[in-house]
Amino acid sequence: MPDRLTFVIRSVDESSSLDFLVKSLEDIKRLIGHVDYAIYRRRPRQGWLVHSLKSSAPTITLTPEREDRQAVEIISDGLRMVTSETDQPPPYFTEPALEDLRKMGRLFRGRDRARSLSVLVDGEKTATIRENIDKQADRILAAGYDNLGSVEGRLDAINVHRRPTATIWDRVSGAPVRWTFRREETEGVKALLEKRVLVTGHVHYFSNGIPRRISDVVVFEDATPPQYQERAGFGSIPDERVQELGAAEWLKIVRGMER
Repeated sequence: MPDRLTFVIRSVDESSSLDFLVKSLEDIKRLIGHVDYAIYRRRPRQGWLVHSLKSSAPTITLTPEREDRQAVEIISDGLRMVTSETDQPPPYFTEPALEDLRKMGRLFRGRDRARSLSVLVDGEKTATIRENIDKQADRILAAGYDNLGSVEGRLDAINVHRRPTATIWDRVSGAPVRWTFRREETEGVKALLEKRVLVTGHVHYFSNGIPRRISDVVVFEDATPPQYQERAGFGSIPDERVQELGAAEWLKIVRGMER
């Protein structure tokens, strides 16, 4: 399994400023952090380690602190998909991760700017990020759809800075879904931290049916099943087809995740 992820930053000039290098590192760190979190469902203690740093064309080689190195391949494959003009989200590339890529467009503007960012895995180039990366990320974000619906799963990672948000790990897709709530609801949301919740509102989906965000919430509640209920319970489902498939598989079909 590959264990090193390298970014080669090629600027329009022969040299780059320290500020530009720091800005590039910030954008790379933010992207890796969001994808890593989607894979492992928790933040690593140390994150990723700098394996080497070269100055000829600023070259940053990173390796995960975790013993499990699958994130290297997942990130490189995801960047290859995004830069190939797809409208499908790569596995584990959440809405925040795609927004990170869109923000990377700033590296290609201004006086001190990049010409390209090459992505290599164990020395082999897998993708090239160019000035149109914001449009490539927007293509995936714009291809989704939205509807009134519900998301059920464990509530995690509340963030009350700026616009309050929380993360729900969707039981059907296993994906982290961003929940935007009103500031006056903060205490009620905090009381549900680490519990299974049911949140109903405006659900935004990727084009493959995986939920990515829920807003304009009309109700949220503790959905932890009583001890005497069966653990599978999605409630009473009379439809014979649902009973045959199972609730999770049935919801995948309803969302259009299985085609």
